[in-house]
Amino acid sequence: MGDKNSFNKESLLLKPVADYFRRKSFRWQREELPFYEHRVDLYGFSRVNELTVAVELKLYKWQRAFEQAILYQLCADYVYIAMPVKSIGRVDIDLLKTHGIGLLAIWNSGRCRKILGSEQSTVVCDNYKDIYVDILTNGEENTW
Repeated sequence: MGDKNSFNKESLLLKPVADYFRRKSFRWQREELPFYEHRVDLYGFSRVNELTVAVELKLYKWQRAFEQAILYQLCADYVYIAMPVKSIGRVDIDLLKTHGIGLLAIWNSGRCRKILGSEQSTVVCDNYKDIYVDILTNGEENTW
């Protein structure tokens, strides 16, 4: 595959990840949802199981993604970091596992695969979650 198919912007990771979570029943989604001084790259809600997911996209700075993912456990039931497959080898999988953060790999083809599952957050705050679910389900960006 040529450079044309390589990920050179985080935003290019969004569609494969959004599609992955849509297939997992997280059909209500919003990009760049503000949470304190950060923005959750993708936030999703599943009406099927009343659960939420937050995803931090990074091209290679997994440590920065980890810092943000830890914070996102306050507002989502499940939290993932998503990165190009070529960057996954640098990630400390044991650290993510210890903190219950999942990891997704995205191939140049657009394929998205779970490398490590997320544990359900034990610190999620219902107030944050309820506000975000309301934004997703009552906002203009609904499921299609």
